[in-house]
Amino acid sequence: MSGSFTRVSEKSIFSEPERPCMKNKLLIIQYSLAGGGAEKVLCDILNRIDYDRFDVTLLLFQKYGVYLPAVPEKVRIKVFDPAEMTFGWKLLFNRWTAKLVPSGLWTRLKLHKALGLCGKYDCIVSFMEGWSVAVHSNLRSRARRNVTWVHIDMLANHYSSGFFKNEAAETEAYDRMDEIVFVSEQAREAFFKLFAREYPARVIYNLIEKDDIIRKSSESCPVEKRRKYVLCNVGRLAPQKRQDRLIRVVARLWHDYGLDVEAWIVGEGELEADLRRLAKDLKVDDRVVFCGFQTNPYPLIKNADIFVLTSDAEGLPVVVSEALCLGKPIVATRITGPTELLAEDAGLLTSMDEKEIALKIKALLDDCALRSHYEAMARRRSEIFCPDKSIEQIYAVISGENS
Repeated sequence: MSGSFTRVSEKSIFSEPERPCMKNKLLIIQYSLAGGGAEKVLCDILNRIDYDRFDVTLLLFQKYGVYLPAVPEKVRIKVFDPAEMTFGWKLLFNRWTAKLVPSGLWTRLKLHKALGLCGKYDCIVSFMEGWSVAVHSNLRSRARRNVTWVHIDMLANHYSSGFFKNEAAETEAYDRMDEIVFVSEQAREAFFKLFAREYPARVIYNLIEKDDIIRKSSESCPVEKRRKYVLCNVGRLAPQKRQDRLIRVVARLWHDYGLDVEAWIVGEGELEADLRRLAKDLKVDDRVVFCGFQTNPYPLIKNADIFVLTSDAEGLPVVVSEALCLGKPIVATRITGPTELLAEDAGLLTSMDEKEIALKIKALLDDCALRSHYEAMARRRSEIFCPDKSIEQIYAVISGENS
């Protein structure tokens, strides 16, 4: 059987020769580079890696995403896109996915051939849950060391289960890893509770480019402020993020408390039409601005009065980290991630009750001194972000130091 992935412009993934070098060979597996927090962090890591030390291959399942242009030229990109397969390879892929990533030797050999992954790697990293770690578990023999990242509270949002035949299959995939990296202590604790076992693991906070965030926040703001107060939310428009909760809070602040407030919702996703309809039904469609995806959301965060996160589940939300860097008062639901980031009085935590969220926001809007307090506390808390330290921690986990 033969076939090709016609969209790959770099080199054929079937015939690429190995580069003779003494660098550490690193393969990173990621579904795509769509506009999510984990994808943003991955691109920041790729732009921090020392390419005198590492030879990096990025395996994408679909070569698309707003962060794709940010990938450095020194990164070799391979693409495994079912949409671009020839008929024969598509039959194999469909048979493979129908079994939800079996672990048989023959299947692994076929997968290796399809991906053009000849040769060995010093380390393979699957950077997210679900697809990435499922495929990684079938490629583990190609590396001396295998590491996977977990970016979510799996007890609160076990979305990755849909990529495996059953819980035992997902457990088996993680059993094959040498180490698991969690983006927060609470994400680690939730994972161990869910799987009722412990794995070799460490916590590495997301790499946050604080200086870059502050610099970019000084660019012109793409949205003009129309109301006295602005609330800002950044994230994909998906069920987990619960922007519907924010829209209801805006309605309560305006209709019940008479606060002249508007919300800037930055992001795109499958729920946009539903959210627009909700804003209209609640008679606040003139107070909810859908800003779409923004390559540079920082001027929007900077020009808002309060950053609001209303999610049901997170791991360590990048947007909250970025709001801390910009010294924004933050109101966030009390979930994994914000609870850890907003420690030491760095922001206001709330239940998921819309009335409580509205009252926390109202308290900040009514008290300028209180807002100033939380601005100062946010800046102080942002000192935990040190990209030089973060990249050294990543080097350590790749090499297996201190494991």
